[in-house]
Amino acid sequence: MTSAKLPQVGVIVAAHNCAGYVAQAISSVSRQTVGDLEIVIVDDASTDGTADVIRDVLANVADSRFCFICHDTNRGQAGAVRSGLAKIKSSFVSILDGDDVWHETFIERHLAAHLNTIFPVGFSYCNSHFVNGSGELLTGTAWWFNRSGHEASHRLIDRGALPTIDPAMGLAHFPANPEVTLHESWSPTWSCNSMASMMFRRELVELVFPSVDEQVRLYLDFYLATFCMLIAGGVAIHDALYAYRMHGNNSHSNGKVVGGTFATSSHDWKSISQRILALILHEMEARRSVLSLAIGEGHFNRSLLQLKAGIPEADRWLSDSISQRRRLPGLSAFGKARRYLNMKL
Repeated sequence: MTSAKLPQVGVIVAAHNCAGYVAQAISSVSRQTVGDLEIVIVDDASTDGTADVIRDVLANVADSRFCFICHDTNRGQAGAVRSGLAKIKSSFVSILDGDDVWHETFIERHLAAHLNTIFPVGFSYCNSHFVNGSGELLTGTAWWFNRSGHEASHRLIDRGALPTIDPAMGLAHFPANPEVTLHESWSPTWSCNSMASMMFRRELVELVFPSVDEQVRLYLDFYLATFCMLIAGGVAIHDALYAYRMHGNNSHSNGKVVGGTFATSSHDWKSISQRILALILHEMEARRSVLSLAIGEGHFNRSLLQLKAGIPEADRWLSDSISQRRRLPGLSAFGKARRYLNMKL
């Protein structure tokens, strides 16, 4: 077996008004099996005491890997992450929302995916569990994760997909799923997951990061994942390596988990996706020379054509889904669209 030194990973914990959960987020970072981390926690001008909780936690852990930044004014997701990026120098970076929780092997599994011997992808992403405000499981998967959209409506569920229930401890133990899927290019039928699912090559994030923070106060995950997939490809890790928390005060996820293709939000995803995809198109055209130098002119032109062709295709799918929902009230158009578009729940 050939061995080589692992790269350092930078972690940004972006927090805003999550005083009840941020301590668990920080703890989940400190418990990672990979220890060579530089960690920046950014409080984006919270008004609920989040910053005080962060200071107390950091004082107790006394871990030199942690750095804390507290914004005086709220800058949104892009602004918070930009502050974190300015403090880290690592080759890879992951971003954890202050109300979500990583499982202990999150960094380890993502590094393995990035360092595969098949294709040097720009970012990786994984499946997730859903939990409520108390940390209790709501679902064992983000059901849209890496779906093709062509699955049979009636099919067997492999017993390997079922957790083992531990009644005495009150826990569900999930079997490992070692599968990973390579996606070399983007299309409107590709699906991803929320911000806490991802690890990026730092230089790629810097290459595509939005020019103006105010344009991406929310949905930075959709922006980054789409842009990165367009120009660098990605790997999907089929294991659920984190817990996404639906606690009732999420910026986007104001829906209820009713099962099936449930709508996680009442917000109009069509208009949101149109705006973000249009912004990516604008940024690609404005950065043509820089991007062409980084990835090659031919690859840049192909990626630009993919996006231009994909935007109307994505819009048609969403329009068809909305029409179908009107005909069949039990079917969630928003939920169906999640199989094809990445977004922050």
